[in-house]
Amino acid sequence: MGANCKHCRGGFFDGRFGQDVECVNGVLIDIDEAHEGGPDGTIYPVAPCHPMWARQMADPDAETWKNDSIERLGAWRSAAKAPDTGEGE
Repeated sequence: MGANCKHCRGGFFDGRFGQDVECVNGVLIDIDEAHEGGPDGTIYPVAPCHPMWARQMADPDAETWKNDSIERLGAWRSAAKAPDTGEGE
């Protein structure tokens, strides 16, 4: 999920999951849709760094595990909208 993630290589997959699909907070999503927002309630597949990646491979419909992509994208979008306080610079 971070720049040093051995699975996601900083979020970029070189087109393995689609043209503009990247890892955003453990979620596979088109980067433009991640920034612009999509339909509310849309569930996206999890990325290789997500703790439920192996479960998703066995059960892509998430009948036996919880897909938290909506919550993860919401947290990422909230953090992206947070005002820059200038701290740490």
